[in-house]
Amino acid sequence: MSPVGITLLMLVAFAAFGFLAARKVSILFQLQPDVRWDHAAARLKAVLVNGFLQARMVRGDWKPSLMHAVIFVGFMSLLMRKLQLIAIGYDESVALPGLAGGLFATFKDVIELAVLAACGYALYRRLVLKPRRLERNREALLILSLIIAIMITDFAFDAFRFALLSKSDGGIAHERSFAFIGSALASSASTLSAPVIVDGYRFFYWAQLFVVFSFLVILPTGEHFHIVTALPALFFRRGRPANVVPSVDLAKAMAEDSEAEMRIGVHTARDLTWKEGLDAFTCTECGRCKDACPTFLTGKPLSLKWVNDSVKHHLLEQRETLVKDKPHEALPPLVPNVIGEETLWACTTCGYCEAACPIELEHLPKFYRLRQHRVMMDGAFPHELRGVFSAYEVQSNPWGLPADTRGHWAAPAGVRILRSAEEARGLDYLFYVGSAESFDARGQKI
Repeated sequence: MSPVGITLLMLVAFAAFGFLAARKVSILFQLQPDVRWDHAAARLKAVLVNGFLQARMVRGDWKPSLMHAVIFVGFMSLLMRKLQLIAIGYDESVALPGLAGGLFATFKDVIELAVLAACGYALYRRLVLKPRRLERNREALLILSLIIAIMITDFAFDAFRFALLSKSDGGIAHERSFAFIGSALASSASTLSAPVIVDGYRFFYWAQLFVVFSFLVILPTGEHFHIVTALPALFFRRGRPANVVPSVDLAKAMAEDSEAEMRIGVHTARDLTWKEGLDAFTCTECGRCKDACPTFLTGKPLSLKWVNDSVKHHLLEQRETLVKDKPHEALPPLVPNVIGEETLWACTTCGYCEAACPIELEHLPKFYRLRQHRVMMDGAFPHELRGVFSAYEVQSNPWGLPADTRGHWAAPAGVRILRSAEEARGLDYLFYVGSAESFDARGQKI
């Protein structure tokens, strides 16, 4: 082969990948901090179980789940094969040695055949079945075509390699004895003339590497960047209950010199955390969130997939503004420019989208903080909430019931009820009962 050629190809491909990936990653460094490296053992467990073992992926409809799991296993396991191909560029006699090498050659043929079947089903599903959660996506078709091309060119390369070299090289002959598909194809290729075998050997080697490195360069440009970011996103997952509303430091906000400097909730892209940016770049666009979301299923304009896609494109469009650290005013508000007002308030915060997401992307914290800004800074909220906010302001409960009756339900039980903060001093524990349990008859029984 050509050591110079393979070296140049790798340098160009890795440089292009690094440049394109850095353009996205550099955006994350401009977003808000968020501590996501505590409880490292639990995070590593999530990567193992839901990442490498695909535990969340295989839930639900088993056919697409199995399809994706096969493609993922194939991608991870065939990395060894690609390293072998690169080594062959420097030394054509490189072969998989010993029993372990032979077994890997057999496994390689099996998994490549399985990946071809999985990709075939993926194309059938997108082009024929067309489930509602999948939208027209040319990139997905391109990626599937590239994966199929990698599998086919690898089989063809083995065929011509074994036909050309297995008789003169014991190591390659040993590998051929285990690679049952490559060996069968080599038997057919051996009937061709020697010049054709040599040309086929060289053509399919370079064709496969060209496709592999093209695949690498394409990854950072679209949704399939999740191949790189999914495992980190799993490691940096929230790891706490989804329905915890972020608190607002009102004292800090009020301490600002002017209203323009007050930052409450999420207003522009710069107010997002780096993890929320990572989630936007990691979304696989599988559509499971749409199948799970009761709001989407009733015709509302909401899905975690759409929100992530909108945020992703907005971050890329505003990259120069973010990276050059221009002031907040240089960025347009996320609501309604990126996320529609109706979309923001359609969410019921049930968390089904997060439960359905195979890589545990987060949705609720971002929406909570977007709403906080709209309500507390812009004074913008649905008409239906006016009565609720008025009731909270006057009676401290959403129904406007008399505030002094909040603790009446506890009187028969002889529970001590505190009326002021002074009474709470010195207590180790204080049980605060919410409005639903205090005023609703069913909640009181519980």
